[in-house]
Amino acid sequence: MHVLVSNVMMINERDRFDALLQGKGLTPIWPEVNQFMTEPQCLEFAGDIDGWLAGDDQITQTVLEAYLPRIKVISKWGTGVDSIDLEAAQRLNVPVCNSPGAFQDAVGEYAIGLLLAATRRLARTDRLIRAGKWPKGRFPGMAGKTMGVVGYGAIGQGVGQRARGLGMNVIAHDPHMGSAPDGTQIVSFDDLLGQADVICLCCNQTPENYHLINADTLEKARDQVILCNVARGGLVDEAALIAALQSGKVAAAALDVFEQEPLPTDHPLLQFENVAVSSHNANSTVQAIEYVHENTLNNLYRHLGL
Repeated sequence: MHVLVSNVMMINERDRFDALLQGKGLTPIWPEVNQFMTEPQCLEFAGDIDGWLAGDDQITQTVLEAYLPRIKVISKWGTGVDSIDLEAAQRLNVPVCNSPGAFQDAVGEYAIGLLLAATRRLARTDRLIRAGKWPKGRFPGMAGKTMGVVGYGAIGQGVGQRARGLGMNVIAHDPHMGSAPDGTQIVSFDDLLGQADVICLCCNQTPENYHLINADTLEKARDQVILCNVARGGLVDEAALIAALQSGKVAAAALDVFEQEPLPTDHPLLQFENVAVSSHNANSTVQAIEYVHENTLNNLYRHLGL
């Protein structure tokens, strides 16, 4: 049986996973991948694949239909499945597996770290000291501020837990949740915009919430709002964010994800000292990554009858 390995996390450890898959009697297929495979790239392997260890690949209805009848499972590395047409997969009886809740701690920690990097200028201070300077800044603290979390699943709850540890008040918006397991107040998106000093995006990207943060929603937000995005780049209209940073409407931004990845070196967001950027890597703890490796393989093996 042939297994397509297109997630960059396993590709980065190709020798390790090549041996594991071959040890199970499987033949791994290793495509050239830059972050994820586009629909045309996915279609190149149609008809030849029994199982798929997928990343954020564009797995559309067209792709799913082309992989039938041979494909038995798509085992997605990680938690997000917004790049897969789940309705089509269900209709075509193609199982899709992921690792829900795996990154609650890892991304929760990282979101707070990135937020502090943006607001307290941690990386900039480090660079200046290494250059022989000794800066003394005045920056906003988080204690007493309101954190508004958009998407209050496992990761959102992880962010909320840590924000409360900083002395923040936490509210959340989640259209799929009437009440929160931890008692956090669930509010409408407009109410969150009006109340939150910090907005942290922890939701899936769907056609409905593409560019959720845009010129109009930023106008409704509080002055000097701080934005943190550890979810998906398409949730933010980057042109609107840049304009809001220039005007001072947005006081700082902490961004792990972008509409184009890797981020171009001439991207305008890199001009701002009050923007902290990262490489879509908020899940980067040894514990979380190893758990997802194991769970992703087990999901594959189970559906292949191994």
